[in-house]
Amino acid sequence: MVFSDFALSERVVSGLTARGITVPSPIQEESLPFTLEGRDVLGRARTGTGKTLAFGLPISMRLEASRERGRKTRAIILAPTRELAKQVAKELELCAAHLAVTTIYGGTSYGPQERDLQRGVDVVVGTPGRVIDHLDRGTLDLSEVEIAVLDEADEMLSMGFQDAVERVLKSTPKERQTMLFSATIPRWVDKLAKGYLNNPKKVDLVGEESAAQASTTQHIAVRVNPAARTKTLADLLTVLAPERAIIFTRTKKDCDELALELIHRGLEAEAIHGDLAQSQRERALEGFRAGRTRVLVATDVAARGIDIPDVELVVQHHFPNDSEAYVHRSGRTGRAGRTGTAVVLYTDREQRQLKTLEHEAGVFFERKDPPKPTEVQASAAKNAAKVVRSVPESVIAQFRAEAEALAEEFDIDALARALAWIAGIHQAPKPASLITGEEGMTTVLLRAPRLGIPRAVAVLAQVMNLPSKALGKIKPFKDGVAADVPTSSVEALLAQNPLEGQIEIERAETLPELIDLAPRNDRAYQDRGSSNDRRPREGGYQSGGSRGGYRGNRDSNSSTSTSQSSGGAPREGGAPRDANRGPYKPQRKRY
Repeated sequence: MVFSDFALSERVVSGLTARGITVPSPIQEESLPFTLEGRDVLGRARTGTGKTLAFGLPISMRLEASRERGRKTRAIILAPTRELAKQVAKELELCAAHLAVTTIYGGTSYGPQERDLQRGVDVVVGTPGRVIDHLDRGTLDLSEVEIAVLDEADEMLSMGFQDAVERVLKSTPKERQTMLFSATIPRWVDKLAKGYLNNPKKVDLVGEESAAQASTTQHIAVRVNPAARTKTLADLLTVLAPERAIIFTRTKKDCDELALELIHRGLEAEAIHGDLAQSQRERALEGFRAGRTRVLVATDVAARGIDIPDVELVVQHHFPNDSEAYVHRSGRTGRAGRTGTAVVLYTDREQRQLKTLEHEAGVFFERKDPPKPTEVQASAAKNAAKVVRSVPESVIAQFRAEAEALAEEFDIDALARALAWIAGIHQAPKPASLITGEEGMTTVLLRAPRLGIPRAVAVLAQVMNLPSKALGKIKPFKDGVAADVPTSSVEALLAQNPLEGQIEIERAETLPELIDLAPRNDRAYQDRGSSNDRRPREGGYQSGGSRGGYRGNRDSNSSTSTSQSSGGAPREGGAPRDANRGPYKPQRKRY
């Protein structure tokens, strides 16, 4: 279908055509036949699929132009964030140029908003809190509203706007047309639809079993060491080299600190969160849209309302709280038919949560390891070369003399030095673990029949003359074990190859497919009988010997393996028994 197939005026269709919009999106195609008739609609669609036009066009067709001063508002649109409210108002000004549209939201002065309302406006687009403020001040009258729209209703729920939304709807006539659009339909949104919509037509382009995600988005999960999280993120940004990327953090403090850290690593980054003044937020968004800022570090305030179609990458710096948060955040990429990539960083302790997220969000995550130092450096070189090629020819002349002098002195090395400097690489990359990305650790592969983690730990600690806690992450694979060892000890270790004449060892260039062990609280995996059974568990193993367990998970929030004295074998749960009481004897169960 095309827009001319709908009951739209020639003025509206020609306006859309002038903007290059001729074919409706699925949500527009499914909902317009009903909304143009004046029917109430409950629409559920993926983020970034054109919901604004789906309710903007009916408003444009139904409301006639008016120049009456002091006229009351005839359409009210509620949006959860300032950014989304401004975006909706901008779209309405384009598709309904004959109507007066104003935006009201917090963080700015009441004065200009009150003057607009006193002059008279046809459409008010606002956030629930500020709309309530104007109702209380008597500057906004909704008694003649003909159309009410709730955009991103599920986000209003998560932001605590339930009471405000219902009060706004109660302030409008019951005979109004109501349109409710949302990416998900939680219980409150469903209750709201039943209470305030009149026999609505349901338009569901998501379905109960499919994800509220754009099909053009690739979903990737990268396992990280908590101590190297920011380094891994910076490496990902270098390797993927997006023109625009949004990084989501948990708190405003994290947002500011991460943006600063990325800047120190040579990446153009800007923070945006609720504590910033509106002018600062607008300036940050404008720089991001214009391409002056490559990376936007944001809290959930930016999960909605940033309609920038060419965001190539979204990264969740910490694991999202729930599937809805992931849906809304990752919905900032893969918009308007474009392709995008959504990345979530997760730790070993979050593997189960990742599987749960896959199930609840209906997506499949491609598991990937952190970028290798060689990959990062190669990508940095390509990015620097791209920057060099983008320099306009008009500025080359004044640098030609020095370039010729460098070329004569260093030949091709001069250009290589320049690329390295542009890329911010002033020294050779430090070795880093292929498992976690941690610097100062090198991953080695040990191969032997039936080689388990306990034996590998014991052998490595003995040969390298190091305490087992000096070892890093250790993971089994089909033919052996991958282990992180201190880089300073790698050469001495390789000189012992093959270890004990039985174990072959090599420096890992790439990781084999690792086997994920069950987490500690998986009772089906742990042995509930003898405590002397040394079974590997996620994050470490426990031993009755004096060497204790390897360091394993370095997450500050995780518990590390406890070294046991030679006299006391560990009880269930890892607590040692008193050595004077003799060895622990498991009690037999009686049936």
